[in-house]
Amino acid sequence: MIRDPRDLLAAIQTIINPTEKPPALVFNCHITGLAVARSLGKRGVPVIGLDRDPNGYGLHSKYTKVAGYCPNPLDDESGFIDLLMQIGAALKRKAVLFPCLDEWVFAVARHRRELEEYFILPFAELDTIERVLDKNLLYRKCEARGISIPRTFYIGAQTPEEIAAQIEFPCIVKPALQREFTNEFGEKVFKAADAGEFMSLCERASGHPLLAQEIVGAGVDSFYSLCSYIGLDGQAKGLFVGRKLEQFPPDFGTACLVDSRYVGEIVERGIDILKQFAYQGISEVEFIYDERDRDFKLLDINTRVWKWIGLPIRAGIDLPWLAYADAVYGDVEPAARQEDGLRWVYLKDYITLRQATPGSAEATLGLEDWRDLASGREDGKVVAAILSAEDPEPFAWMMESALGGRRYYCAC
Repeated sequence: MIRDPRDLLAAIQTIINPTEKPPALVFNCHITGLAVARSLGKRGVPVIGLDRDPNGYGLHSKYTKVAGYCPNPLDDESGFIDLLMQIGAALKRKAVLFPCLDEWVFAVARHRRELEEYFILPFAELDTIERVLDKNLLYRKCEARGISIPRTFYIGAQTPEEIAAQIEFPCIVKPALQREFTNEFGEKVFKAADAGEFMSLCERASGHPLLAQEIVGAGVDSFYSLCSYIGLDGQAKGLFVGRKLEQFPPDFGTACLVDSRYVGEIVERGIDILKQFAYQGISEVEFIYDERDRDFKLLDINTRVWKWIGLPIRAGIDLPWLAYADAVYGDVEPAARQEDGLRWVYLKDYITLRQATPGSAEATLGLEDWRDLASGREDGKVVAAILSAEDPEPFAWMMESALGGRRYYCAC
């Protein structure tokens, strides 16, 4: 990783050839950024990877032509934007931006007008992003438009005492804005077993806008996602449905095992929601299946690439490339139907989960799956988040980081 901005700009001017395809800037450049770098790099796009942490796996990919340090927008948004503007001025043509976490999306969207002098931003405007990422706004819009969601209470509109008298326990206490909450507590949500714990958790997280929500779904495999790219013309250019099989931590963590499983109802409902919010760009629309009324209920919308983006890429729905090609060339042809029966795994979390809860889940990897993974092939039925025979350095860095006690915190 190049830390000095002057050295970073010099490297960009030296390495990025203006006769090549327009470059892509990927930030942060960890698990998600690695998949984006591989997707675009294999197609000849020069990738500049930026991160606030040198342990980002994507910084060590052979497909990342320049890997550099950038300020964390949560701590120094103006410094981050200033660096982007300097990079833009050093490039010979406009580059395409790929923010990989919510705070990076917000920072870039807030400064969209000035950044558009040097960059192409293949995602929605700030007002749309705010309506989607702020769960207070998202869920209220869903209620107003008849979009099915789990039963939700807004802490602030009602007191915790009033909500405790109405909600069924156990329940979820979740933030309206994810990143600041997760950075402080290291968790995505809190689970309250009873009214006493609910009141305590509301007090503990009182510095954040909060919601209370019923728990829906019979298990982790009740979670489905529509993953898509909505083009500049408002039409869907790529559609993929994945189902979460395992997550870590096991209660309310992030996916570590996912399969490709097309569900027409998920596609129709997800696209309708995105159209209602006038959303354009890459997104992940998360649903949970409620067996009580046999309905898929909206949980969340990620307005960016996300942790297991490598699965739709492998299944033939290369969302980063569709976004890049639409931004640079326009008039992108829609991708064909996804390949089902594939799985994506983040081995580090999956192995940790299996060690902690051996034999507790049906969705385990079998012997043939491990053989597939051991080959390092990228056309196998199991897609590894990091391991790749064609691009081995990120996996080597992951092992070295683990043994050296270095940890990249990313609640993607």
